[in-house]
Amino acid sequence: MDLFLLGTVLFLLANVAVVINMLGRVNLHNESVIAWEQSQVTPVAAPVLQYPVALVPVQHSAVYLPEAA
Repeated sequence: MDLFLLGTVLFLLANVAVVINMLGRVNLHNESVIAWEQSQVTPVAAPVLQYPVALVPVQHSAVYLPEAA
């Protein structure tokens, strides 16, 4: 059982080493990556309100739905 656990741990460590090696080879200064980053930048503008702001308090009336038959 100890050899199985040792083998499993070594296998997982080897996988981590492979992932770190592959991530180190990624070139983030690629033209397509730079173009994507520039397309993600939005100009700073006035905040857009998602919901209308009521300046006067709204009087809510009770609305009853007909009961389901």
